[in-house]
Amino acid sequence: MGSIDSSAPKQLTTVQLDQLTPFAIGGTRLCFVHPDDSNKCIKVLREDRTPQTRRQLTKGIKKLRPAKHWDDQKKELSAYRQLLARETPTLWRHIPEFFGSVETDLGLGIVTRIFRNFDGNFPRNLEQEVPHGIDDALKNGIENFKSWLRHELVVTRDLLPHNIIVVRDSLEHCRLMIVDGLGNSEWIPVSTWFRSFARRKIERKLFRFDHRVASLRVKQ
Repeated sequence: MGSIDSSAPKQLTTVQLDQLTPFAIGGTRLCFVHPDDSNKCIKVLREDRTPQTRRQLTKGIKKLRPAKHWDDQKKELSAYRQLLARETPTLWRHIPEFFGSVETDLGLGIVTRIFRNFDGNFPRNLEQEVPHGIDDALKNGIENFKSWLRHELVVTRDLLPHNIIVVRDSLEHCRLMIVDGLGNSEWIPVSTWFRSFARRKIERKLFRFDHRVASLRVKQ
């Protein structure tokens, strides 16, 4: 019987998602519970939000930007690589832990930690939570999130309420997690290179974040 050639390239397994129902649908992506690990999720691009489709729908000079500019998967992978290089113990308090990428039948998938509330339900995002009222748990959760962002200097795109989920660990405690919008949107990423620029940028984003949260409270 012949020996196995260990130098031969290994065949990658494609994760099958097409027959599953996503537990969340974002502006550009679908989120599935990982079929092999219920503690992880896989994010893939929506069929109607591929880089090519998004560029075709754009008008003016922006249409000249390369396809990678419109690829949220590549942007997030790049952001995670930069975050992993930090190796700070508090980094993952408000960002889902990253487990790499996989090939799926729906395209490239990003694998991260999945979150559930203490009652087993999936968390709502901040846009859904705030109109129901800001209790003490949510108030403290928002303040902890802002303090963490100032300390870690994690540069993100706009801090949009629908990109931040509210994880209810108990009736008395919740935490905010950024599930979309990671990465630096600057043409020249000076906020990634220099901490002083990052501080100023984060303060501007937090100012707009507070305004967005306040506007949601008016809708109660």
